[in-house]
Amino acid sequence: MMNIKSLAILLLAFLACSSQAFAMNKVKSHHKDAGLTCKSCHTTKPFEAVEIDQCLTCHELPKQKEDYHGAPDKHDSPHYGTSLECENCHAEHEASENYCNNCHEFDFKVP
Repeated sequence: MMNIKSLAILLLAFLACSSQAFAMNKVKSHHKDAGLTCKSCHTTKPFEAVEIDQCLTCHELPKQKEDYHGAPDKHDSPHYGTSLECENCHAEHEASENYCNNCHEFDFKVP
């Protein structure tokens, strides 16, 4: 028979897994509004990471900007050039983040 401590650990493990599964099922509103489902992007196996080539079936790689009104071109880093992976900033199942702000303070929102 299970004791209280074992039951509590089992319950916490279940809650952690179910909250992770819930977070992974979130689809951002612009993708949901476009009628996309999990299978729209996860074409190989469920819950397997989506490669950038799959994203590029709908999205284009950003063009280098001529003028950012004094701000740096966020897709052409002075540190990484244009080789920084998209998912360093853009995420589907969690909040996107401004990767540059790990060291700098730029005021732009990442979709």
